[in-house]
Amino acid sequence: MAPHAKITLAALLTLSSGLLLDSPTLGAQGCEPIRFTTPVDLGGGGEAYKAFSRWQIGVSYRRLVSDEFFVGTSEHPELAPGGQPPVFKIHTFLTNIDYSISDRWRVSLSVPLSQGTLTRKWADNTVHQQSASGVGDMSISSDAWLLEPRTHRGGNIAFGLGVKAPTGSTTIKDRFYTAKDNVEYPADQTIQPGDGGWGILLQTDAFRRITDRTYAYGSGFYMVSPKARSGVKFTPTSAQYWSVPDVYSARVGGSFNLLPEQGLTISLGGRMDGIPVHDLIGGGDDSTIKRTAYVIFAEPGLSFSAGRERFSLSVPYRLKVNRQKSLFEQQTNGQNGGGFAKYLVFVGVSHRL
Repeated sequence: MAPHAKITLAALLTLSSGLLLDSPTLGAQGCEPIRFTTPVDLGGGGEAYKAFSRWQIGVSYRRLVSDEFFVGTSEHPELAPGGQPPVFKIHTFLTNIDYSISDRWRVSLSVPLSQGTLTRKWADNTVHQQSASGVGDMSISSDAWLLEPRTHRGGNIAFGLGVKAPTGSTTIKDRFYTAKDNVEYPADQTIQPGDGGWGILLQTDAFRRITDRTYAYGSGFYMVSPKARSGVKFTPTSAQYWSVPDVYSARVGGSFNLLPEQGLTISLGGRMDGIPVHDLIGGGDDSTIKRTAYVIFAEPGLSFSAGRERFSLSVPYRLKVNRQKSLFEQQTNGQNGGGFAKYLVFVGVSHRL
């Protein structure tokens, strides 16, 4: 692999729904619309193109912590339930196994494991914490380069297709607190390992060499969720169920091979992650609890390669939030509020067999 052909991108994310409400008439809660399940390994030239019949195993970690509350595009902590923003912490480890059928085509299996907590003021005017952990929604996908790698070392575009299975639980129980009592009920859907439905994964990745040591990159991801709603109600007494929403992500930026001999690459780009107001198929937009939003990040990162190992670090920093009103919120005049992390932390290591 030529030293100038190194680019490293951070893990691509899928997304999830928001926090739980006491009732539809109270201050709404939402959350960072991200569930970390499907990484994409894309590089410039030699690192992007895999050798025939080669395995690669990777482990990634994501840290997400939020203690801020937004309504629309503005921060409004006083409008959060109980007048203070909920605090949620989600730690996710993701194991990814790739097999290169050829230098043009590969298949990938992703298995996430998550642990999450939510701390908030409930209807009894007391702060309580919920927690949930376990194996998340596994996915399998395949992607292929459109152009022949051997004759297109300086740039290419890939397209992928996959499926996400509902292997993660949505019903891990904790306590749900009312003004006078508490009952056993599934913990907040944000910290549950799964979203409750199958997903069709669509993705594309591209890179282009600008100079011997500089590359531009771009990627897009969309998960189609055919299922309209999960099997979990909004609250124990609610008539509405949580949505199983479509999710999307888009990234663009540049990478510079800072120290070619040492395998050190730095990158800077932007990303947008979101949950659309309208699902492509499946319905339920006007009858389910769906935390529609998008978040824009600046995304600095670096990577280091040594032999068959590669290490990466990325810290996306939030630039803009828009907690959009879902169709159900528009019809019921519900509040479009939610919590969003100021920054994320990703750490990854991979080994070529």
